Amino acid sequence: MNRLLLFLILFVLFSGCTTEKAKDVELNNLVSLLIGNFSNAEQAKDDPSFAHLSLINVQIWEERPGIWIYSKISDIEQNYIYSERIVNYNTIDSTKFSSTSYTIPKKKNYQYDWEDVTTFDAIPFKELNKRDGCDMYFSKKTSTIYSGKIKKGVCMSRLEGVHYLTSSLVLSKDKISIWTKGYDEKGKQVWGKIKGPYKYKRITETSSL
Repeated sequence: MNRLLLFLILFVLFSGCTTEKAKDVELNNLVSLLIGNFSNAEQAKDDPSFAHLSLINVQIWEERPGIWIYSKISDIEQNYIYSERIVNYNTIDSTKFSSTSYTIPKKKNYQYDWEDVTTFDAIPFKELNKRDGCDMYFSKKTSTIYSGKIKKGVCMSRLEGVHYLTSSLVLSKDKISIWTKGYDEKGKQVWGKIKGPYKYKRITETSSL
């Protein structure tokens, strides 16, 4: 194939992908509220029953369809990582969105290198493990508030004694609330906070759309 023709085809394909992302204003708005470095330090200080946690969301894989985020939640005092995920965000319609999360193979290789997003280019997509049933569905509440939740009873858990998980999330300017709970086979909550969600406040930006 003529090199010039091949170049033009590739240019159209990649520019088309970029243009589609640029047009998706609402999805970009939602994800812009997610991206950054967050902490619930204030909540943990006021109520010691809440651990002091850090939440980091970084955009990766900008050339792939949808928007991809590396997400990590860590216990600051215990220096322990609770969860690491790669999450893909997509549009359903003008006010509804969804996210699909994946576990990361050999995740220890990426725990401390997240500031260099090119690190994740080494992960083959086929090696990601989709968390079946754990898709989260978002709706736009106001111009700066989005809420999301996982359908009850379908996100199976690997935690001992926990049959399935539910999770709800509220995004607003510089704040993220996350409430994840685990239930046994009889539908009784056996894991997670009872009194309310973890409330994170933005510390810094880590990336931008």
